[in-house]
Amino acid sequence: MTGNYDLSTGSVVSFAGCVYALMIKSGMALLPAGIVAVVVGILIGVINGTMVAKFNFPPFIATLCMMYISRGVALILANGATIRDNMPPEIGNLASRDFLGLPIFVVFIIIALLIFVFIEKKTLLGKYALAIGGNKNAAFFSGINTAAIIFAIYVIIGGLAGFAGVMSASRLSAGDPRGMVGFEFDVILAIILGGTSLSGGKGSVIGTFFGALVVACLGNGLDMLNILTFWQSILKGIIFVLAIVLNEKVMKNISKKTVAAARA
Repeated sequence: MTGNYDLSTGSVVSFAGCVYALMIKSGMALLPAGIVAVVVGILIGVINGTMVAKFNFPPFIATLCMMYISRGVALILANGATIRDNMPPEIGNLASRDFLGLPIFVVFIIIALLIFVFIEKKTLLGKYALAIGGNKNAAFFSGINTAAIIFAIYVIIGGLAGFAGVMSASRLSAGDPRGMVGFEFDVILAIILGGTSLSGGKGSVIGTFFGALVVACLGNGLDMLNILTFWQSILKGIIFVLAIVLNEKVMKNISKKTVAAARA
């Protein structure tokens, strides 16, 4: 929504999952291990936010660098292999729990959705994010601390990626340094399908949620049909291109209608 993006999410999820698995393997309790993994994600978000917001790195370059660095560190920590041997069984306790009859994954999704809908609709962070995406210079000269807003959003992304790493490692009962390859493109596809403009200034949390559901259902459906991963990648790439074209056409139509209404 701010016109920025993060290509390091998949690697951060994998990295945080490996950290979580290593902490559990060393004997640390679930909660402290989870906190350490989330903090790792937050620190990467701090680095991304500093590069983009303070030093004006292009988001593509900054987050691409962190994508490779995070993946590399995860591989070093895991010695290039999945962290599974001698793993205590309690590592899977978090992902296997239910709350009020719902899987804990679903509960966390609902909580996150409610929090970020509130942030989007009721807080300055949400309003300023849209303003920055619409026109960053205009937002800056209107008194908005654009650097602080962008930095805060990258930190939030890092924390969420760290938490996703914890849940992923718990679900697999292992830390996989090679996991989540290409996940960042699934994220971008979900965002585009949810109606968010790549250039910023337009989008919603609810739309992104439904976009993510479409991507998840697409992936699960293709798996159930026993379609090879190679063909799945091709199909996702085609959908990605079509989604971008459709998104741009919708934005152009909105712009034309806005101009026509202003002239009228």
